[in-house]
Amino acid sequence: MKQAERNRKGRARILSHALAEFAANGYAGSSLNLLCAHGGISKGQLYHYYDSKDTLYLACVQQMFDELTDYLRSEIDPASVTVAQYFAVRMQFFRSHPAYRQLFYDILIEPPTHLSEALHACRAAFDALNDDLLRTVLQQERLRPQLSMEQAIQQFRVFVNFLGVYLRESPAKDSEQQSEALLQTMLYGMTEREAPPGS
Repeated sequence: MKQAERNRKGRARILSHALAEFAANGYAGSSLNLLCAHGGISKGQLYHYYDSKDTLYLACVQQMFDELTDYLRSEIDPASVTVAQYFAVRMQFFRSHPAYRQLFYDILIEPPTHLSEALHACRAAFDALNDDLLRTVLQQERLRPQLSMEQAIQQFRVFVNFLGVYLRESPAKDSEQQSEALLQTMLYGMTEREAPPGS
């Protein structure tokens, strides 16, 4: 086996065990000692590829965002996306990758503050895709006069972060579907409004 292939397999094995550790215990509760013990990985091997817990964590986060973003791009037509379709596709991804689901919502809710800039870089492509998809959805609607497109997108991001708390704590199998319903309420309101007289 060539050295490049050995390196690839070594990194992949470590990342697989690290992902399970971070998903189960979050960043703060995870331990490289336990990771090595549970995965049968020597400290020397781990530090050969990753020089710290931070480096290993960011590698897991980058892998998760890359795979999620690629999946969304492959399954969604940006020209005709709806909120329901977006969440159906995302739910399908997280059902296939439960460890990614936990890691994703931990990043939304309790990101390690000292890694905030690095985490922002890891999710940049995902955020850009989300913004593009949301613009498509909102361009089909009439925004309130006092709300610009950029303000709407910013408020949407804040609301999604609140949803992250719900999703992480909810044991329900349909939590992503329930989140879609909450987002529908955010976008379109809870009450049916009639046009004011004379409008």
